[in-house]
Amino acid sequence: MKIDKKIVLGIDLGTTYSCVAYIDEAGKPVVIPNSSHERTTPSVVWFDDNHVIVGSEAKGMASVQPTEVASFVKRYMGDDSYFFECKKGKLRPEEVSSYILRKLVKDASEALGQEIRDVVITCPAYFFIKEREATKRAGEMAGLNVVQILNEPTAAAISYGITNSGDTTKNILVYDLGGGTFDVTMIQVQKGRIEVICTGGDHRLGGKNWDDAMTELLIRKFQDESGNFDDLLSIPEATQDLMLLSENLKKQLSSKSVATGRFTYGGGTYKLTVTREEFEAATEDLLGRTLEFTDSMLKDAAGKGVTRFDELLLVGGSSKMPQVARALTSKYGVTPRLFDPDEAVAKGAAIVGANSILREALENRVKELTHDDDFSLDVQGSNDQFALETAKKELQDEGYSIEAISSALTSVVNVASKTFGTLCVPCGEEENRLFNLIYRNTALPTTAVFPCETRFDNQTKVRFEVLENSEDAPRDELARKKLDQRGVDPSVGVEIWKDDLKLPPGLPMGSQLEVIFKMDKEGLLDVTCRHLETGRSIHNVIRTGAVLSREEEAQIRNRQDTLIVE
Repeated sequence: MKIDKKIVLGIDLGTTYSCVAYIDEAGKPVVIPNSSHERTTPSVVWFDDNHVIVGSEAKGMASVQPTEVASFVKRYMGDDSYFFECKKGKLRPEEVSSYILRKLVKDASEALGQEIRDVVITCPAYFFIKEREATKRAGEMAGLNVVQILNEPTAAAISYGITNSGDTTKNILVYDLGGGTFDVTMIQVQKGRIEVICTGGDHRLGGKNWDDAMTELLIRKFQDESGNFDDLLSIPEATQDLMLLSENLKKQLSSKSVATGRFTYGGGTYKLTVTREEFEAATEDLLGRTLEFTDSMLKDAAGKGVTRFDELLLVGGSSKMPQVARALTSKYGVTPRLFDPDEAVAKGAAIVGANSILREALENRVKELTHDDDFSLDVQGSNDQFALETAKKELQDEGYSIEAISSALTSVVNVASKTFGTLCVPCGEEENRLFNLIYRNTALPTTAVFPCETRFDNQTKVRFEVLENSEDAPRDELARKKLDQRGVDPSVGVEIWKDDLKLPPGLPMGSQLEVIFKMDKEGLLDVTCRHLETGRSIHNVIRTGAVLSREEEAQIRNRQDTLIVE
């Protein structure tokens, strides 16, 4: 059997730190340190003339050249109104992220002694479609082949579930508190299958919020110590110094009850001390929000028949704060397990990347043996079993272990993290109504069909709009919610696509139309709207404002050609 021996990197593109891993010759996921021998790389970019510096050096320059140092851009992925402004111009978050990815892959390629271009990149489970698009676009800007965009909790569960495989079915609650995002996910792990039951969270809630709370504490202590009430957050250099100090003290308090640091400002140096008790009191509301999301997710899981969990995994660097495990233990009566919090996501992504190669090889070999070009490992018929066993035996003869083949054959079932609906003005009415078709936490892939009709005689076009929201109410309840004149009400949803279907003249009122939503296993939405009698249709795989114009792409390519990433 012909096997592509290429390496697929797993990349945890984090808000504060990023990590990259691959599968070694022994079939184990291994983190690749960067050129500075660090296992994780700060997601910080410093634009220094024609050099782009990524990582710890960039982070250290934040207080020296704050206007030339970009950080926390993951929080703005997919936001086409946000730009990082520096001497190089106005840079979108995906461009800044592309430099982080280029650095990670460059260091990994040098460490492994070969050029690598294939990657699996992770993102928060609660990312909207536009954020996922922007993440993939960042990889493409970096010159990479993005094999898949993978949810971070799913990646962590894959790393945990496959390395802890057995015949027992387990329900695992993954509490993922990263530097800038929070996800909580119920995942069912069993032999040959990892299924996401439901997910929840907030992609603007993470360790950065705890850092901000620490900064406020430090400012108050500085004011008490110095008697100086300058607005420090309006001074870029002071802000950066406080942010670095806040992160450092936060980390100290994970292992110490008291942390002390020095802050220099206005010609003086001040010793600032924070106790763990003070810090936890200042961030109690943030922790409470994560518990509220967890409760909501557990309620959703119970609605799908999963009423218990066997293990509680802590993932993400911020989950190492003692208050997290203590609060979860107190509330749910289960002792959490801190599972490889900084590296599990990258390792899980690397497993998925390696599995993609073996799955493709198995599928191609079965197609050859059965002459069935439509064969898929996701949908197997009884006639395919002999051919599949033959292909698996050939892989073993090539030196692949039974464990590696079983891992590749493990099916991963994700869910829609949001609800998707279409706006429609029913026949004989004047107001737009939202009809949801795919609900959040629906297993993927899935298809939904919505019949509708023209509103009046001789109608020449129909406007179709697709909204993304967090509702899970029945369609008839949402239908009563009125939208504002823009067709977008934040309490109902965010518009992610719209287009007009042109109709032939002379159609009577009530002519039959149809909307079809198809969402694939990665969460990509395919929309078709058509007039049934004539077959006229419009079709689109959702593209949003996160997609760059040709002019923007040209500007970015020209800029990248002049920059050296280090």
